[in-house]
Amino acid sequence: MIVHNQEVITKYFAEHWSPGQGRGLTSHLVIAEKIKDNEWILDVGCGSNPFRSLGKQVIGVDPAFDQADVKSTIEEYVPDRQFDVATCLGSINFGTEEVVAGQIAKIVSCLKPASRIYWRLNPGRQDHDNEECQGITFFPWTFEKLREFADKHNYTQTVEKIDEHPTRPRLYAEWHRAA
Repeated sequence: MIVHNQEVITKYFAEHWSPGQGRGLTSHLVIAEKIKDNEWILDVGCGSNPFRSLGKQVIGVDPAFDQADVKSTIEEYVPDRQFDVATCLGSINFGTEEVVAGQIAKIVSCLKPASRIYWRLNPGRQDHDNEECQGITFFPWTFEKLREFADKHNYTQTVEKIDEHPTRPRLYAEWHRAA
């Protein structure tokens, strides 16, 4: 079983996954309304970089998509600023708890003391419509596990909802941290 192979993940997303705009709670339009015009967004796993098309101040990081401002993994990303907001809409879903913990720590290190993170998480389901994803280990997210990470990084998990989809429901959460 593959535990975390970034090359396999990047290849899957570059060649087999088609970016969408999210639905319901995780629609980029819905989340964009929560972000002020003067705030900077770190969009982790930005795909086609939809926040840019919405006129937001954003740095999109993604290893698989040419539309990213920075084509790299979050672990390799070297920021030149601190951000007000991070969006992780389907991007922090792969590998072991150790891998996920390292990615979250990196994201938090890129944020200002007062900041927010918006999450869409796959609760460990290999439910993509392509057999190529079978070589990818999906982290088994729960709200409780996400809350543990929030507490570790001094965030409050203020929202916990299921983002309904007929065949692929996802977890939606928001983290908030005051200065």
